[in-house]
Amino acid sequence: MAVTKIWPVRGRLDSLIRYAENEEKTRMPDLTGLAPAKDDLAEVLQYAANHSKTTQDRQLFVSGVNCLPEIARQQMELTKRQFGDTAGIVAFHAYQSFPPGEVTPEECHAIGVELARRLWGDRFQVLVATHLNTDCCHNHFVLNSVSFVDGKRYNDCRKTYRALQKASDMLCREHGLSVVEDPSRHRTPRNLFQAEKAGEPTRYNVMRQDIDRAVLECNHFRELPTRLRKMGYEVNFNPNRKYATIKMPGDAHAVRFKTLGERYTEEALFDRVCENTVYSSLSTRQERYRRCYPPVHPHDRWKQEEFKKALLKTLGIYRTYLYYCYLLGRLPEKIPNHRPPHPAMREDLRHWEQIEAQLHLLERYSLQTREEVEQFITQKTEELQTLEARRTHCRNRLRRCHDPAECTALHAEKDQLTEKICAVRKELRTAQKIPPRADRMRERIRLMAEREHRNINTCAVWR
Repeated sequence: MAVTKIWPVRGRLDSLIRYAENEEKTRMPDLTGLAPAKDDLAEVLQYAANHSKTTQDRQLFVSGVNCLPEIARQQMELTKRQFGDTAGIVAFHAYQSFPPGEVTPEECHAIGVELARRLWGDRFQVLVATHLNTDCCHNHFVLNSVSFVDGKRYNDCRKTYRALQKASDMLCREHGLSVVEDPSRHRTPRNLFQAEKAGEPTRYNVMRQDIDRAVLECNHFRELPTRLRKMGYEVNFNPNRKYATIKMPGDAHAVRFKTLGERYTEEALFDRVCENTVYSSLSTRQERYRRCYPPVHPHDRWKQEEFKKALLKTLGIYRTYLYYCYLLGRLPEKIPNHRPPHPAMREDLRHWEQIEAQLHLLERYSLQTREEVEQFITQKTEELQTLEARRTHCRNRLRRCHDPAECTALHAEKDQLTEKICAVRKELRTAQKIPPRADRMRERIRLMAEREHRNINTCAVWR
């Protein structure tokens, strides 16, 4: 099962040379150290052909298609100059990764070279390097963005990426390797997949946890939808529908139970409810649940009352953030293993760093209301435009500067302006996310208040 990906690489020739000569930066420990933002043709070429990653028993797994590996950069740049196309995207970086132990280094490299020849060998220069520094043998492809035949650029789009996937799968079948037969089933974003695998409170994990609790509360399968609705979910077990669905409060779209995993299909849930007859004692079921999900630590009542009094002195958007952080169990101090009662709030624990940064921004500039936040965004936008204009003027002076001392001073001024611009941009991005997040917070607080108004406290038995 080979996984493929391709992305564009941008950069200027002078910055490419400087970056290539920087030995500290060209020593990349693994693939994650080279994000798509590292937009340097020379860097990508040197990373792909890194001897420490491509050498096994003094054998190099580096090949060139329509170019020589030793002078691949010079040949690619010569092609660009020949057709007068040296700006913009300088190359495309792709990889093809295999599961651990599925291929040998020789077979992996042979498949990579054949893939490059089939896809790009008739028009483009490609450097192929097989990396052996991880458990998964994987090929790197550095594809020149300009064709050496007609000077036309490589068109990176969905069609060409599907052609890359199709050619890779065809080569895997020819070599008797596994292939992903239904790619549409494996479209979970990597960060979400890793978070779910680590047990973090993603939306799906929160749903699974609440379904597990509801299942243990039920003595009959017909009770399950009722239990989930009391928790605030919208559940549809309509027999006329092909799949049963569940929707978290405030979400726009429902989720099929089968999407949550094999243990959450209708048949599996029915069998799990039937198992409750074996564990008929309520205390026994409580113990089973506590083994899966640790009990919640009690709040410090005195600190809670003091914090509620402090909340009454605040107004607007800042008060919303404080109260929401209090419900999350992060204020007045972090409560270990705290699990908020609302499902959507438990999901927000994954985004605590963002919420904390926004709260610190509100405190740093004493922003209490939405109007003050919007005024702050306007001021920062104007400040950013002023700083960018000054940096552009500084760069223009550098182009016409011939005095070494003056050039040094201009470089220092430009670097200082860049630092200020980065800081302002960071604050501006944080501030722009505050109003929509505050709206979501208020909606979730409203939904939780409605639950409390109906006197539903499904968590009390299980704590």
